[in-house]
Amino acid sequence: MTARIKRIELIDVILSFYEGIVISEVKDDVVFEIEHVEQILKICNEVYKGADFVYVSDRKNNYNVNPTIYFELKDVKNLLGIAIVSQRYEALQVANFEKQFSPVPFDIFSHMDEARAWAKTLL
Repeated sequence: MTARIKRIELIDVILSFYEGIVISEVKDDVVFEIEHVEQILKICNEVYKGADFVYVSDRKNNYNVNPTIYFELKDVKNLLGIAIVSQRYEALQVANFEKQFSPVPFDIFSHMDEARAWAKTLL
């Protein structure tokens, strides 16, 4: 795995940037809305300077995602895919529901190394 380029801690989310892969960790009890997506996409465009990237969500914590956020991603040309990582059964079930809304490749993993390997196949 390549070295981390940058780490940014926002109020609700921690973002860790690697070459072509951003890993997010949303904090407990957050309702993840379009405002979060817009803020993260803006930061990703600044860090990656418009280059392609894959978004990996490390779902260690318990939070909710508004599934309509995925509709906002249809015009994001440099977002190549979304990976969800969790070992919690409930989080994997929710991710499976969210998958139907994603306009980009979307996969679900139990381990971060599997998600990173999948992300590399998209880059």
